[in-house]
Amino acid sequence: MTGVRVDGRDTRWAEHRAERRRELVSHALRAIRAHGASVGMDEIAARAGTSKTVIYRHFGDRAGLYAAIVDSVHHYIHDGLTAALEASEAGDLTSLVHDLADAYMRLVDRDPEIYRFVLHRPPSAADPSLDPAGALTDLMGAHVADAIAAHLVMRGLDPAPSETWGHGLVGFIRASADHWMASDPRPPRDSVVTQITTLFGPAFMEATAP
Repeated sequence: MTGVRVDGRDTRWAEHRAERRRELVSHALRAIRAHGASVGMDEIAARAGTSKTVIYRHFGDRAGLYAAIVDSVHHYIHDGLTAALEASEAGDLTSLVHDLADAYMRLVDRDPEIYRFVLHRPPSAADPSLDPAGALTDLMGAHVADAIAAHLVMRGLDPAPSETWGHGLVGFIRASADHWMASDPRPPRDSVVTQITTLFGPAFMEATAP
C-alpha cells in the first residue's frame, strides 16, 4: 500500500502562515502597549506595517486576532506561574499562596494595558473558549490542586479537598488582581499579596492540622 505523499510546499506554506501570525500578534501586543487597551485595528495595522485586510486574511476578524492574543498572553502567564510554583517551598502552603499571588500580580502589573485588553473581549467574540477567565484559570487551578494534593499526601492527609482548594485559590487571586488593576489609585502590590496570604495561609494551616 502506497503511503500518502506530503507536499513539501504545503508544509512550508503552513509554517510560513504560522510564523506570520506570530509576527502579527507581536505587532498587536506592541500596539496595545503604545496605544492602550482601546487600540483600534488601524493602529495595529500601522504598527505591523501592513493593512487591516492582511490582518483579517490571517485571523478572519477582530475576534480572531483577539483569540490569538489571548492565547499568547495565556502562555506567558502560565509559564510565569508554573515557574513560581516550581520555585515555591515544598510542603509549605502559606509560601505557595504568597508566591502564586505575587507572581500573578507581578505578571499583570508588568503589562497592564495588555491585561486590560485581554479582559475586555470584543462583542463579536461569542466563543466561550475566548473567556480570559476560563481556560487559564482552569489550567492553573489544576496545577495548584496538584501541588496541594502532594502536600496533603506528604502529611498523611486525604488529598480530596485539593481540587476545591486549588481552583478556589486561583479564582480568588485572579479576581483580586482584576479588581486591583481596575482600582484608581491602585494600592501597593505587596499589600494586596499580603492580604491574600493573610487570609489563605492560616486557613490552609488550620485545615491541614493533624
